[in-house]
Amino acid sequence: MTGSCRVLVCTLVVGLFCGQSAAQTTRPGAKPVQLKHLKIDRAKRQIVIAAAVAQRQVALEFLLCTERTKDHESLLTTRAKPSSLHAGLLLLGLAPGKPARWTNPVDGKPVFLPPKGAMLEITLRWKDEKGVLREAPPADWMLAVATKKRPDPTQWVFVGSDVLDDGRYWADIEGHHISVANFASSVIDVPFRSTDQDALREFTANPATVPPKGTAVEVVITAAKDAEKAADARITFAIDAFGRIAVNGNAAPAEKIPEIVKRFLSHHAKAAAEVRIDPRALVVDRERLKAILEEAGLSEITFRVRGLTDEILPRSPEEAGEAIEYWKKQFARADELIGDPGEDAEIVLKHIQRRRKQLEQLSELWADYAARLRALLAEYEALRARRKQPDS
Repeated sequence: MTGSCRVLVCTLVVGLFCGQSAAQTTRPGAKPVQLKHLKIDRAKRQIVIAAAVAQRQVALEFLLCTERTKDHESLLTTRAKPSSLHAGLLLLGLAPGKPARWTNPVDGKPVFLPPKGAMLEITLRWKDEKGVLREAPPADWMLAVATKKRPDPTQWVFVGSDVLDDGRYWADIEGHHISVANFASSVIDVPFRSTDQDALREFTANPATVPPKGTAVEVVITAAKDAEKAADARITFAIDAFGRIAVNGNAAPAEKIPEIVKRFLSHHAKAAAEVRIDPRALVVDRERLKAILEEAGLSEITFRVRGLTDEILPRSPEEAGEAIEYWKKQFARADELIGDPGEDAEIVLKHIQRRRKQLEQLSELWADYAARLRALLAEYEALRARRKQPDS
């Protein structure tokens, strides 16, 4: 992968849930982007993944997974990263959709909603034992458990997995590229309800049609017509400990958010928003963003308080004293511990340094704000004083 391609993909993966579609990155005639084990052809609106047959006779949860992850329940494996697949779909101009989920109970009965979003078509391409190039839809290599016949999945949906609280891409951890059972961690899923429970799995491999194990296969993923304008899509916001809002990994002033949302809704009429909140943020921060999103036209909004990835620092002399006593004990029994407490202490010191820098920036901001407000107050009081003076 070239340096420029690597930067482009990293930028897209960081902004997996940006406030706008990546449609502007799709250009007719654009040169294909070649990554390791994966090619993105924007002119053809395709992604081609280098894979290999993993299983020929097994109950399936996946069409494609990362090598050495879920090989025992997947038709194909690849060395490509799921995050590269996600970035490629963004380059085709698609937005992440909505994973399978349950709605709030209606009349006491929860309602299941299948995955929705940008639709995709998938073709498998390989050479047979005579060296003849062949193609087939994934359904040709599968059997429906209930009927023992060729199953339904002829289209697939870009779900988009998720980014974990520690910044890692969920699908990269699990190895989930394309699932045939509903997984919110998959990049691509089937657009209908499909269970991952062992006794109720929907699909099995068809040994009569699947090539020999290890056969090289190209998985060709093509954006369906108008996939860039899929009604169902999701946009993700973040609120940090200081109440600052981020979209696409970058700070977003509150006054810019309505514009971002309306632009997103112009392409995705049934868009949903996910708001990830630092547990140290204030309720007023959440309510402010909620009001902005609703006024901009978003009605489906999910709030999620993310887990703390940093240590909570002491906020009183008593708490600081207790923390120091804890570290004294850790250093005293370092030989008994698996990990080195010195390394842990270095991590905490770096965290303190980051937090102090953030507070210093806020302190400078507030000092400037106070100075400007003080000057305005002085002008106001001087004006009032002049108005009170009797006319000479």
